[in-house]
Amino acid sequence: MKFKKIVYIRYFPLNNAIYNDLYFQELLQNNISVDYLDLTFLFFPDKITSEDFDFSGTIKINSYNELEDYLNNQNNQLTLYISIMTFDWSVVRLFRLFTKLNLIIGVFARGVFPTTTGQDSKAKIARIVRTFNLTRLKEFLGNKIIAFAKKMGYIKPYDYIFKAGEYGHWGLGIGSEIDCQRAEIVEINTVDYDRFLSHKGLPSKTEEEYIVFLDQYLPYHPDASYFKIKTVEPEPYFKEVNNFLDRIELLTGKKIYIAAHPKAELYKEFNPYNNRPLFFNQSNDLVKDAYLVLTHASTAVCFPICYRKRIILLVSDYFCEVLPHFLIIAKSIERACGATLIAMDNEDEINIPEDVDLEKYNDFKYKYLTSHDSENQFSANIFINFINSTKVVSN
Repeated sequence: MKFKKIVYIRYFPLNNAIYNDLYFQELLQNNISVDYLDLTFLFFPDKITSEDFDFSGTIKINSYNELEDYLNNQNNQLTLYISIMTFDWSVVRLFRLFTKLNLIIGVFARGVFPTTTGQDSKAKIARIVRTFNLTRLKEFLGNKIIAFAKKMGYIKPYDYIFKAGEYGHWGLGIGSEIDCQRAEIVEINTVDYDRFLSHKGLPSKTEEEYIVFLDQYLPYHPDASYFKIKTVEPEPYFKEVNNFLDRIELLTGKKIYIAAHPKAELYKEFNPYNNRPLFFNQSNDLVKDAYLVLTHASTAVCFPICYRKRIILLVSDYFCEVLPHFLIIAKSIERACGATLIAMDNEDEINIPEDVDLEKYNDFKYKYLTSHDSENQFSANIFINFINSTKVVSN
């Protein structure tokens, strides 16, 4: 028996990245039906927009009754429901409905970063004390309750986990260890690792030695306004970054190219990097031929890891004051792969790493990006083959 239909479920509208990264086109080409349940109205009714990605299988859900009617009208023995949401207290009602109807549920577990496991206990305690408030206490207690509910079966765990790297499940949310114990695990790759696979054998496009900065669109990233997250101000941020890039260019005698973040639409109107060459959707190729890679804590760190390029992680007092979690992530990446952490506002001589720690790079690769089973296969092929051949088993 195989699945005849895939239903993706998310509390945001469909976009191009989700359509491509979750293999909508490949599924349809293999005669597998695809629906996308847009639950934005149920979770973020004030965030409804008129901008829609054009996909005929999108179904906007406006109430839980409407959702339950939809689910009851499906052939649920031959339908795989894939959640594209982190499991926490906010989605408990939704997952209770999945449990009630005994739906077959899958999830993609990939794209996680090294965490703060390397912090000493005093640092962890200090961070908890600094951020403690009543809301966080409620979240903490609520998450403990739902973890117990999942353990006891009040909320069913996932049936299938499509996991990239040993620690891919870290991004699933509360009760991920329970999910991993009870689900069937299918090893896949991160999206960027698949992109690396598709380009690694291609010839170099240039003999020029250059440096790449992996931009993160920090002052203007739409997530900051959408979720009301504090971020850096454009003027001090770009002044600090550009001053440091000037120093690197002077030290090395090499040009710096900017790999623009995929959402950096404003850069098409102006160039905030003092007119340095800006490239869109070319991070993979730029890193492949680069002499050195600079970033803060970009998820695109996959590329320099896979191509075995030297990495410098950039921070500063201003940067860390506004975005302290970026320093935590950067230090975690530093420990995990041996990258070099440099303060942009430090006037001391810049020490560029001479080589990479191949042992740590390989360790990073298998913990966060891929597995020995999947490293030479494209995730789309693994996923489609699984959908076509699997015998359906529900927890």
